[in-house]
Amino acid sequence: MAFLKSVTLIVGLVGLLTLPSCMSANLAVEPPTAMNSVAPDPAVVFANANGSSDVKYKEGYFGSGDTRLHYVEAGEGPLIIFYHGFPSFWYSWFDQMEALKGQYRVVALDALGSGLSAKPHQLEPYDIAKLASQLDALSRHLGGDEKYILIGHDWGSVLALSYAQAYPDRLHKVVGMSAPPLNLFLKYAANNKEQQRRNQYMQRFRGTTLEMLKSGNAIESARVSAYRKLGERGDLSREELELFQNALSSNEMLYAAMNWYRANIPPFDNVSDSDLWPGPEAKITVPALFIWGEEDQVFVPELIDQVDDAGLDMRTVRLKGINHWTSMERPERATKAIIDFLGE
Repeated sequence: MAFLKSVTLIVGLVGLLTLPSCMSANLAVEPPTAMNSVAPDPAVVFANANGSSDVKYKEGYFGSGDTRLHYVEAGEGPLIIFYHGFPSFWYSWFDQMEALKGQYRVVALDALGSGLSAKPHQLEPYDIAKLASQLDALSRHLGGDEKYILIGHDWGSVLALSYAQAYPDRLHKVVGMSAPPLNLFLKYAANNKEQQRRNQYMQRFRGTTLEMLKSGNAIESARVSAYRKLGERGDLSREELELFQNALSSNEMLYAAMNWYRANIPPFDNVSDSDLWPGPEAKITVPALFIWGEEDQVFVPELIDQVDDAGLDMRTVRLKGINHWTSMERPERATKAIIDFLGE
């Protein structure tokens, strides 16, 4: 659920997507050539050249075919898995991985449809229940049956918090950043006109075809707009901006990343209990932290006020002056909140 604050990206893309809404579930989207290449991920090379200490990053793959996941890891100790949102890739967690890799085994994914992970054209693999099952299988591949810590941002936060509702026995703790669990969001959006207005881009994305993207300059708009302000403020270096822009290197990649919407976000006037995975009244029962940038305008404040009710042991940290990109915008603030939470 790409709850992105980058208004310039939303406006740029939505402005291109003004044709009548239609579902386009069967357009083929091929994985990037680098998926099957032995060449190292340039972002991993950059991370090792610019990271601190002798704890190096390495990459791996899990699964095969249309469900193959690319991930990057460093360090030893208790397992932490990071799951990003849209439009992003694993490197969005670099600052947090740097801070935690000395005490933890940190693993950041390229989410399905993003980065060097598979980009299936079918919608079924992007269903949140399927993504959660895939995430659980990966966590067992990495750490066996041991509990782990899960941290997500944007629709990675939606997945992380919803996974905590469905798989409480698998987690020590969970952290969500910038987006609530799916059941809370959809229930609220179904009945709040202002929330629906703010999230109309989700409905536009549902009806976007690959031909529509190719007919305009959507990919260039996304590559330029998504992270521009982070670069202007100095949160991302020129080299890092290039890494993020390369992660959005084609219309096919942008189209694949939108599949999360097509698979999980129904029309807001047609939300049913079956859409509220893992259930309408599901709660988070493990210790949970929610990090919110107070300048983020994607959700109405009343919805964020309700996030604490999503968990039995949930707390919310509000970051003044921070926008949507809580993991990268003055990243030391979100990192401190995470470290404090994990140390309790």
